[in-house]
Amino acid sequence: MGMAAAVRIRIAQQFVRLGRGLHPAGKQALEIGPGAVFSLGQLMRDKRLRKPLVVVGAGETAALYKLQHALENEDIPFEVFDKVPELPLPADGAAIAAAYAAGEHDSVIAAGDGPLLDIVKAAAASVGKHGRDIAALAGRRVSGRKAPPIVAIPTAAGSGAEAMGLAAVADGKGGYLFLEGEALLPAAALSDPEMMADTPREKLADAGMNGLCWAVEAYLAAPMSDTHTRTQAAEAAELFFASLENCWNSGGTLRERSDVLSASRLAGRAATAAGGGYARALIRATQSVCGVRFADACGVILPAVLEKYGSQAHNGLAQLAVLADVAEEGTRQDRAQVLIDRIRALAFRMGLPEELDMSAEQAARVADMAAARANPRYISPVVWTAEDCHDLILSLRAKREKEI
Repeated sequence: MGMAAAVRIRIAQQFVRLGRGLHPAGKQALEIGPGAVFSLGQLMRDKRLRKPLVVVGAGETAALYKLQHALENEDIPFEVFDKVPELPLPADGAAIAAAYAAGEHDSVIAAGDGPLLDIVKAAAASVGKHGRDIAALAGRRVSGRKAPPIVAIPTAAGSGAEAMGLAAVADGKGGYLFLEGEALLPAAALSDPEMMADTPREKLADAGMNGLCWAVEAYLAAPMSDTHTRTQAAEAAELFFASLENCWNSGGTLRERSDVLSASRLAGRAATAAGGGYARALIRATQSVCGVRFADACGVILPAVLEKYGSQAHNGLAQLAVLADVAEEGTRQDRAQVLIDRIRALAFRMGLPEELDMSAEQAARVADMAAARANPRYISPVVWTAEDCHDLILSLRAKREKEI
């Protein structure tokens, strides 16, 4: 990339950073710990919310049972919307918004993984904009003045959706719609580790690697002066490294599930303030083009991107390695490499792929999509072009005897 182009992108990134600073995340009510979901009734009364729409994913029977029990014990009337598929689309968000309006509800309670929480947030933003199509809201900041309040209850920890003023919604055409703004930040979050007890391990892996990616890239993106965001990102990374693998492997203890829920929340807040980087852009593009799970793409792409940043990322990664209790000794380069190796080792032990299965044509599409998404929206140690993204993706492809 030419110097002039890189300078233009860096200047644009400063306006992006300034825009985030001018719209700080609002206050969020938070309940943490085993049994937190049973404080739901009191929370609704405190906020004077009397008629919620309860949204859960199809098949989330255990989560729905606990929510019904918590609300019925407090004599709070509610309606259930349980038709959300594993990968929600804008039409599902429109259906949620229609059910909200038809039932004359005053709030939404959403229990599920990151994609479910994101589609509920997008639906709330649509309601706040008088039913405006979710696709039309993508790419612009959505005010929260008229959006219904959301109570977010994660059942898979890592995506940080419960603590973010951001949402990513699959568009049904192989891509994603990205929304952000005050309307996307839930008014309250209940982080109850017991709500994760029946979550499939694939969703735990997706959510956890999502959160780890947010934490690492937010740490690199945050300015040195923003110690609050950098501390949140480092704490999130430390908790993910300590507890995610056990949660994936055996369901984890209540303490370990609580820790990854805390990590998710911290990563979400850090990402709202600082954003992501080329790893996230490439992962999302790979999901769109190849239809793979987030964790499968992340285990390959995140460590490779951090390595490709080279010396310009060594200082940040070395600091993060110390703060996340990964490495304390050695040069900056050594500590940075230990952190990268730790990510690779975690992905390996969780059974994630070591290469990307894609054609050369798909690799080119991924590179173009990622560069368009990242520049200038994401702030990374190095500014890359689509060609840089393409070179990296090609190096990560599974070796094929014959290109079809």
